[in-house]
This record gives sequence, structure tokens and C-alpha cells, in this order.
Amino acid sequence: MSYLALIGFLMMLVVIVLLFKNKVSTMFCFTVVPIIAAIVGGISLPKIASSITKGLAMTTPVALIMLFCMPFFMMMADAGMFNGIVRGILKHVNLTPPVLAVVTVIVAMITGLDASVTSVFLITIPLLLPFYKKLKMNTTLLVFLTSTGVINTYDVPWSARMLRAGSLIKGVSNAPMDMFLKMLPGQAIFTVVLFIFAALLGLKESRRIKASGETVAVGGRINTDDIKDDPELGRPKLFWVNILLTVLVIAALCALPEFPSYYVFAFGLVIGLSINYKDLKLQNKLLKKYATSLFPVMPAILLSGVVVGIMEYTGMMNAMVKTLVAIIPSSFGPYVYIIVAIFSTPLMFLFTNDTWYYVMTPIIGSLMKAFGVPMEVVVMALFMNMGAMLTPIAQPQIYIGLDLTHGEVDLPKYVKFSFAPIWVMSIVWIVIGLVIGTFR
Repeated sequence: MSYLALIGFLMMLVVIVLLFKNKVSTMFCFTVVPIIAAIVGGISLPKIASSITKGLAMTTPVALIMLFCMPFFMMMADAGMFNGIVRGILKHVNLTPPVLAVVTVIVAMITGLDASVTSVFLITIPLLLPFYKKLKMNTTLLVFLTSTGVINTYDVPWSARMLRAGSLIKGVSNAPMDMFLKMLPGQAIFTVVLFIFAALLGLKESRRIKASGETVAVGGRINTDDIKDDPELGRPKLFWVNILLTVLVIAALCALPEFPSYYVFAFGLVIGLSINYKDLKLQNKLLKKYATSLFPVMPAILLSGVVVGIMEYTGMMNAMVKTLVAIIPSSFGPYVYIIVAIFSTPLMFLFTNDTWYYVMTPIIGSLMKAFGVPMEVVVMALFMNMGAMLTPIAQPQIYIGLDLTHGEVDLPKYVKFSFAPIWVMSIVWIVIGLVIGTFR
């Protein structure tokens, strides 16, 4: 092993340990640790500066997307667009365990369109918990199915995960949207599988409830009166206008790849604010409110370019890959990324989202180049790190979901219930991608 490769692996280990132990911020890890590693590795200051510049050039467009996409969807949430969609679906639903299980996934997917795990838990669980209790259904199932809805919206092009993953792919215009379109056929199949799986879990609950001898009031509509818009910010009369604007923004992202994605979201944000909130003082108040949600995620995504730049342009990554190639048996080599993807669920107990995308994925991607597998294929295969929804190390919002059950579900109970199903879902996702060719 070369000295530079050793420094690279040690840097990776330090970043993982610091983030895992929650000793310092993600921004500190991405800003300070790689610089120290480069200096210890004997890299000259001009080379370090050049590497940082190139790395930040890769992540700046990604950070700009987040600068505008998060406020856009937060504005639509404030205006009541997501509430309106959920009300429209739920007011016509008859309650049975299989139906409620599928509805849980649907509601979580709808509220997950803003790419905020927090909002999914805050909306879905309080809304549906009374109906789970009415049907005597296991409330752990509610938290689990809400998490599956989160997982199924991982790959919206404006999510932090897609932006992280897209920043690793060079030479592709609008990489997050390119990835989304390539994974879309597999996503459609996976969504159908997920609905079937939810219905089967609902049927299993029905049998358990009947076997217990409990009397359950089955049938009736879901009362959506509790889904209320903000009295100051809600714009129910503009619901269809906001739906149309959102559809147009998403359509423009797909149909006009030559336009920078951040400009499309900026355009949508400006128009949306002008339509919903004509008072400039209120617009400025909302923008200040949304700005608080951009930290520290947006700076962390931007500064991840320092890690990528130092590893990629100082020769560190190349040295690390040569070491790995020498260790891995040649017969296993072409399949390493698939093996890692298959075991990604248990592996996520050792990683954060940042270390998975910015440490593990680049190294595996660079390694696979030696076996003729494009970086884009590797990134897509490793993208769906579903195990993140099992550990608060990677997804601390899980605690919010658990707290919303009023103590009925704790972390050990949730993990015990969810681990095997999520791992199976992850493997199904990989199999679908391999069969249709996305991950080959």
C-alpha cells in the first residue's frame, strides 16, 4: 500500500468516526479533515488549492439547486398544496387494514415530494394514528410504512440524496435528473411491489386482529377536518394554480435539460411567491424562514466538493483504488458494487448519509472503473441506501416518528420489526435494476 493510499483510507476512517460519534459537524469534516490529510500526504499548497477549486465546481450547481428547490416546496406546503392533495385522497377512503396500509404509503409519498423526511413523519403519523388505533392495528406498522414512503421518494431529482449522488457523476448535464429518468422504470415497478407488500401486511394485520378476538369497527370514511392549512399562509383557493405551477416546474426539469435546474426552481419560486403572497414584506418573512432550513445541509453539500476534489485531483483516490484492486480477487472484481449494494442495509448502521455518498460510493465507483463499470451505474446501484431509515445515526428524524406514537413504539421495537422487510426491499430494488439493465 502506498503512503498516499494509506492517508486516503485514514482520512475516510476519521470522517466516518467523527460523524458517527457526532463529535464535530459535517461541515468541519468536509472542510478541515481533507486539508489536513492532503498536507500530511505531502501535497503542495498550490495543488491543494487547485483540487479544492475543481471539487467545489462540481458541487456548486448542486448547492444552488437546493438553494431554490427547498424554499419552493416549503412555500407550496405553506400554501396548503400538499394538505389539499392528501385531503382529496383520504376523504373517499373506506377503512380496512389493507386499505389503510396502502394509504399510509401513498400519504407518505405525497408529503415526501418536498424531500423532507421531517415533514413526512410530522404529517403522516399524527394524521393516521387514530385510525390505526380504531382498527386495533400495530402502530409499529404505521411508522414502518411511513418510512417506506420516504424511501420511495428518495430519488426525486431535488432531494438531498439525489443532489449528493449527482455531484459524483462527471460529464453529465443535470446528473440528478438524468439519474431519475434512468431509474424511473425500475421505480415504477418497485412502487407497485411496495403497494402489494403494504396490502399483504394489512391482510396479515386483519388475520391477527380476528385471531385476537377483538371487536373492530371496520368501514367508514376518514375524517380529514384535522388537516388544516395555516390560517395566515394557506391559500386553498389557489390549490389548482399551485398544482399547475408545480407540474410545469417538474415538466420543465424533464423537458429542458439545457436549462440549469436551479434556475428552473428559482423561476418557480419567484412566480409562486408572486401568486400566493403579493405582500413583499410577507415574501421576505417567508424567505428568511426558509433560509433556516437550508443550514447546515446546503453548505455541507457544497463543501463536500472539498473531499471529492482532494481525493480525486491529488492522486489519493487513484492510489486507494490501486490498493483495493490488488486485494480483491479478480473473479469478484466486476461485482463488488453489487455485493456492496446487496449488503447496504446492514452497512448503513456504520455510515451516515454523507459518508455513504461521499466516502463509500466514490471509492467503489473508482474501483469499478478498473473493471469497466461506469461511475454512473455504480452511483445508481448504491443510491438507494434504504438502511438509513433504520438508524438515527443516518436519519435522526426517525426519533420524531417514534415520539409521535406517544411512546407506543421505541427504537428497538421499530428496528426489530423493520430490519428484515427493509433489507428484502433493498434486495428487490437491486434485482429489478439488474433485470431491466439500469445497474448493469
